Amino acid sequence: MRRLVAGLVGILLLAGCASGQPAAVTSTGAARPSPTPPAGGVTLRELLFNHGPRDFWLPAQTAVTSRIDQPNVVTLTADPSQRRLLSGWLAGRLPTGWQVDANANDSMLFHNPDWQGAFTCSDDVCALTLRQQPTPS
Repeated sequence: MRRLVAGLVGILLLAGCASGQPAAVTSTGAARPSPTPPAGGVTLRELLFNHGPRDFWLPAQTAVTSRIDQPNVVTLTADPSQRRLLSGWLAGRLPTGWQVDANANDSMLFHNPDWQGAFTCSDDVCALTLRQQPTPS
């Protein structure tokens, strides 16, 4: 399972980075307010990301060690000492509309209608990738 999730994170990173064009973003015309994170949570914007889903949050204690911040994919890495903090948070506090596809050994796959997510940790690093779902042609 861990290798599967690690492979998926790699694929998500490559797919997002290799994409020459950012995925099209559709607008409903009306601005929607951003959902409020639960107590102790912060949005990706508060973690200094310009892109990514507005309805996604992480623990306020998250210490980002590196980031990829593109319109169609965001990735953050954290020290492996944050393994339990991040995996516990994701397992218990995904926003409404997000579904867990797999969750084992502090690794997780999840999605909502607009985004796919993958989280995993090794002995050296924890990584979270959120990739915008491709729009059907």
